[in-house]
Amino acid sequence: MDKKAFKKKVMEQAIKYQEAIVSDFRTRIRELREGEQQSQDDKYEYDQQGQEDESAIVINRIADELNFVVEELDFLKQMQTADNLFDEVTLGAVVKTDQMTFFPSVSIEKFEVEGKELFGISQKAPIYKEMKGKKKGESFTLNGRTYRILDVF
Repeated sequence: MDKKAFKKKVMEQAIKYQEAIVSDFRTRIRELREGEQQSQDDKYEYDQQGQEDESAIVINRIADELNFVVEELDFLKQMQTADNLFDEVTLGAVVKTDQMTFFPSVSIEKFEVEGKELFGISQKAPIYKEMKGKKKGESFTLNGRTYRILDVF
């Protein structure tokens, strides 16, 4: 396996995944706003103001999540680590353990590249703090579960 080529695909897939989340949030906000506009156009007798307030709260919460995901997407795009191979766990490394493969970057959860599952983890995640700086052959433990690092690149 060409590690640099694989890392490039990992980065591309991670960015694609984050872009899809951004798109989903934007679509949801647009749909809510259109629904809000529709209810303003239709004159209802019941508590329309309460419904509008609730919609605004939901839109604001989704907008906050959208802002967070956009920041993570920007961070991911700035990492530019696809051409770098690492010998210790750091942001942008691919970390293969005896249990799963991690991509320390942003919180992406599970995604797939070339039939291999990876888990994107944030630099703020407790598991990243445990594995950071470790090298191939070393182990780390989180919540009573021990992971042995099989490869880092």
